[in-house]
Amino acid sequence: MLTMRENLIVSKLIEARKTIRIKDLSKELEVSTRTIKYDLENIRKWLEQFSIEIYAQPNKGLWLECSENEKLQLYRAMIENKNESFYVDQHARLERILYMFFVKEGYITASQLADQIQVSRNTIINDLKAFEEFIQPWMLHLERKQRKGYRIVGKEIHLRLLTEHIIRENVSDYDMYHIFTTIQTGKIDELSLNLDDTILAACKNVMKQSREILLEAKGESISHVEILSIFIRLTIMLVRMDCGCTIGSYRLFQSDDKSSSFLEKLMARVCTEYQVPMLEDEFHYVHRNFLLDQKLDLVKITNQIIHYVSKKEDVPYVQDVKLYGNLLAHLSLRFEKSTTYLTEINPFKEEIKNSHFSLFSHIRDACLKYIGPYTSIVHDSFISFITLHFLVSYENVFKKKPCVTALYVCSTGRGVARLIKNRVEREIKQIEIAAYCSMLEVEERMKEQDIDLIISVFPLKANVPVIIVDSVPSEENIRAIREAVYEIIQETADTSTAFLQQSNQAFEEEKNNEEISQEIILKGFEIAHEIMDTFGSQLHPDRKEGFMIHLFLMVHRFYFNKQYDHFMIRSKEKHQTEQLLEQLDTVLKKYHVSVNKTELISLSQYFK
Repeated sequence: MLTMRENLIVSKLIEARKTIRIKDLSKELEVSTRTIKYDLENIRKWLEQFSIEIYAQPNKGLWLECSENEKLQLYRAMIENKNESFYVDQHARLERILYMFFVKEGYITASQLADQIQVSRNTIINDLKAFEEFIQPWMLHLERKQRKGYRIVGKEIHLRLLTEHIIRENVSDYDMYHIFTTIQTGKIDELSLNLDDTILAACKNVMKQSREILLEAKGESISHVEILSIFIRLTIMLVRMDCGCTIGSYRLFQSDDKSSSFLEKLMARVCTEYQVPMLEDEFHYVHRNFLLDQKLDLVKITNQIIHYVSKKEDVPYVQDVKLYGNLLAHLSLRFEKSTTYLTEINPFKEEIKNSHFSLFSHIRDACLKYIGPYTSIVHDSFISFITLHFLVSYENVFKKKPCVTALYVCSTGRGVARLIKNRVEREIKQIEIAAYCSMLEVEERMKEQDIDLIISVFPLKANVPVIIVDSVPSEENIRAIREAVYEIIQETADTSTAFLQQSNQAFEEEKNNEEISQEIILKGFEIAHEIMDTFGSQLHPDRKEGFMIHLFLMVHRFYFNKQYDHFMIRSKEKHQTEQLLEQLDTVLKKYHVSVNKTELISLSQYFK
């Protein structure tokens, strides 16, 4: 059988899109490389039953070669791997302790915890000390009372958000596949997740009711991400209400046109099944973003965060207009009304924290200062997503671009060489032709300067890559030079930010730049003029100039097919801003500008 840590290693090998180094596993799991090697020996023996082998290569890493069906088979085997060694990892025991406190209101003794998890009382005492630190960032603390035991003290919403975060963090890609496959087939009883039995029973009940309603619903479009969030929150609600713990008042829910018909039907059936009342505050907990209890000026907050981080990092992020637009769009969606998925998981979270800890810390401080204490509850995933925006800005705007130094070799070293230099450097931004010389001067030039690449009209040998070109480089020659430059840059790239490197794209000079610019300016002016005439009274007085800039940049993004990522697909719900979004969309389409929902939501932030 596999331990918890070995399960994690197998999961990483299955999900990895590239090789994994033992050193990286050691650092992430906080154990020695020797321990990882022992774990790998046990994993190899376990994999023999599936006829799957771990491949390894020095200076490259570890990887698995198996089909998608074999991966699913491994996932199923790991889920069924339920033995007492599953909890030898302390982090797994802390999650188990949280579930035990979550499903029971009142005190639990150390002996009861030790018996349930099957470890010694001394181990549990040490775990409880770690557990206090584990729950502290979520504004919870552990209370101890003599002869009674321990209990978690804090607001109900904080306990629910922590539990939701832990459940979401442990739902793997296979679990997602298994959940939705189970709903489609109706084989709910076969669902197996690493959850407390009480929580799993409630989850199965919610899924059973969901299947019936989804089969009935024909016109309503609901994303898988949203369905998963509803599953988790409804499950959490049922378990806590069964313990006698509600999130607010006992006022019964009153239906209105702004609520989700799918959620309303599902929650009504689930509450009837469990014989609990359908309360208004509980519906709002499941349905919408709890942070909306605060009134947030996202335009102002976006500016404040960028200025704060710029000052702390001593990088002029305030000069990057695109960073402002992207960050505003992200926050607009995160704090959009009816957003249920608040505690999403960022797969780059640990890599970002380790590689860019200073930036991560300053962004967290800025969020705490300008958004409020609830950002500590949203935890590291929320901060790491914002950090990604700053990292992209730094990579694309402020970081010194990698540059390949080239030597151009022609017949005499004179003549059209300067014209060739200008053309190559114009079309390939990452190259600098530092010198040009004749074939007889190559060795001397190589000694005088550090040369990465030679561009030559003659065949020659050197200890750096050589690209042979025509006397006047053709398009094919330019492509060959570009590919060589890209390979050199990739070899010397900083591995800590490799996930941000964008794929190489051919540089194509636009033929009609003047005409394109005129069209964008005129179209932007026409749209801005009509929106100001129609909705001018709704625009915030201090935001009109920002609105104009944002609108022109939006038209520019539309023209070059560079709209904000439409990374949240929502159901067709009605809320107070829906009418404004529809009106803005109508004006834009009148001028043949069609933008996605993300762009519209971002634009709406300039209105009262």
